Amino acid sequence: MPSKIRYLYSAQTGIELIFCERSTISYPLHNHVSVLTIGIVLDGSVMLTTAQGAEACTRNQVFVLCPYEPHSISTPNHYTLLSICIDKNAVMRHDADTIQKNIAALLTNTLYQLQ
Repeated sequence: MPSKIRYLYSAQTGIELIFCERSTISYPLHNHVSVLTIGIVLDGSVMLTTAQGAEACTRNQVFVLCPYEPHSISTPNHYTLLSICIDKNAVMRHDADTIQKNIAALLTNTLYQLQ
């Protein structure tokens, strides 16, 4: 099965979902400007390297990257990863319940589109 990457962005909420399926892509040191990133490893594994060190993230593990936090991702094989990227301005504008509802709505919409 070839790898697939899907992006779904809501300008209204400032939230983007990135679904990488069976990816073998490694990402050199970089950061996400103004974006809080929550990554969920759904299959396989990734090596996440930050200023705090390197950490192997495997199936069902979650990691959080703050805006501007330098990091890199590498993989020995392949991985399936769901990243939830939340614009820092959305975090400032909305309470946690609203952000949670917006993420749930975006996830539901994405799952519907994948069927």
